Amino acid sequence: MSGAEVLAHPADQPDSLESTALRLARVSTWVRDVAGDLHRDRDRLGAAWVGPASASCRRELGRAASLAESVADPLAVACSRLRAHAATVVHARSQVDRLRREYDDLVAAHRRETAVGSGPVDIPVLLRHLRIEELRSEQVAALDRLHDRHRALLAQVHQDAAGTARQIVLAVKAVLPASARTRRSSGDRESDVAELLPLLATSRRAAGVDGSPPPAGTPSHLVRLWWSALTTDEQDRMVAVAPVELGRLSGLPVAVRSRANERRLDARIAALGAMPTRDHGDRRKLENCLLVRDQLAGVRSRTDPMTRETLTAHLLVFEPQAYGSHGRVAITVGDLDSAAHVAFLVPGLRSDVRSSLASMTDNATAITSQARRRARTGVATVAWMAYDAPDLSNVGTDRAAAAGADLLAQDVLGVQAAREVQPHLTVVGHSYGSTTTGTALRDHWTGVDDAVFVGSPGPNVERATDLRVPAGHVFVGASSRDPVSYLDLFGADPTHENFGAVRFRAEDPTRNPWRLDIRDHSKYFEPKTESLANIVSIVAGDYRSVLPAAYRDEVWLLPDGMNTDPEVDREPTVIP
Repeated sequence: MSGAEVLAHPADQPDSLESTALRLARVSTWVRDVAGDLHRDRDRLGAAWVGPASASCRRELGRAASLAESVADPLAVACSRLRAHAATVVHARSQVDRLRREYDDLVAAHRRETAVGSGPVDIPVLLRHLRIEELRSEQVAALDRLHDRHRALLAQVHQDAAGTARQIVLAVKAVLPASARTRRSSGDRESDVAELLPLLATSRRAAGVDGSPPPAGTPSHLVRLWWSALTTDEQDRMVAVAPVELGRLSGLPVAVRSRANERRLDARIAALGAMPTRDHGDRRKLENCLLVRDQLAGVRSRTDPMTRETLTAHLLVFEPQAYGSHGRVAITVGDLDSAAHVAFLVPGLRSDVRSSLASMTDNATAITSQARRRARTGVATVAWMAYDAPDLSNVGTDRAAAAGADLLAQDVLGVQAAREVQPHLTVVGHSYGSTTTGTALRDHWTGVDDAVFVGSPGPNVERATDLRVPAGHVFVGASSRDPVSYLDLFGADPTHENFGAVRFRAEDPTRNPWRLDIRDHSKYFEPKTESLANIVSIVAGDYRSVLPAAYRDEVWLLPDGMNTDPEVDREPTVIP
């Protein structure tokens, strides 16, 4: 529990924060000086030059000075807030060091007590062992208390960081022109910023605003700023001339990426359909494209259970030629740009566009509709067919999971980067998809609030605490008839109590009555099942409605199987 373990990110280093604050203070002072120079130039110009041209020039100089002054204010606010946050981090570090000393003292005291508890020799061995176990239990309880204080300290620092970010964003918004803040709702198709003065328009062109999109790999927040600097006419033109680049840019609104990707989809269907002859790869690409178009149309033909409006569907990822034309595609059901609750569904073995997109989209639609009724607010679910899922030749390794984990983290972070208000975010991994999900949440900070594993052969970690999600928010569903859920190929079995997940009921009313059955591995999203109902509750953030299931037993020298699962004899519930 050292300070380095608590605050390892460079942005949370006090020296880095102070250095950034100092630079902001210097820039703020410089900008104010520029504003003063512009005001003086305007006054001198008025004394030496008269007439309509002079008045126009002085008006432009006045606008430029006002712009500079408005920029200086949020810079000063950012400087002050960053310094305050740096002080919070310094205090947290001192508290962490104190916790570390308490930890070391506790361990040393335990060693001394254990040594005492193990003697003298005339005490029976059993009593000595019982005393040692009692001391160990006391130490575990004390360590748990230290751990709780440690987590509370982390939460305080993270809360202060979020507050700092909000204050800075509010300071920036406060100086934006009112017309710029309402441009989307008013339908204005011109940018007030672009019209402010010719100098700014020239700077926009020099920065490439009127040219090509940012290159691949540009940080998401810079992509978002670039897009917001465009007029609506420029945005429409960019979608028309650069749909490939826009469809892959993290940081853009999902609706924009979908427009670009659907433009590519239509063009690809037209081009492939016009070919006089097509080889196997071309036929597969065309089939993928037609399936994607059909699924988008299918979602949009349905209605939202609350508003009775047609459901929103977006094409978040579209690469029909990827992975030997198996395809990399992600379709969203619901408005991903505004939904309060967002879920990603990650599939497993042999999942590709042709074999799984339709069922995945159906599952996403069911979750969105039911969670919408439960939460009574916006919900969006992503059918994420966007990694090279394994087949039987490589399902025994985690290589596909490792590669897919990077892509999953990238897409999850990209969705968040495009939003001002972050959603409650859940990732649901089924079968080998749980291994991919676990690997992503182990290796990346993703902002995920809840992790759900169903039919899991293992999430590639030994404990739920190895996943970068809040404590108590790792959930697992496993049917007692599902043979895959007993495999334990990747990491520890998440259905065992010592893994640390919350196991929920996932028995299907149509399960095999007598034995393990591979068909029960595919029933976790079936209508009116315990599993689907519990997944919906988690996605909606309604944790009190999650029905817990008993953990599987760990019997020494006895392999996992139906005889170790207390759920075997429980009668499944049909959820209305």
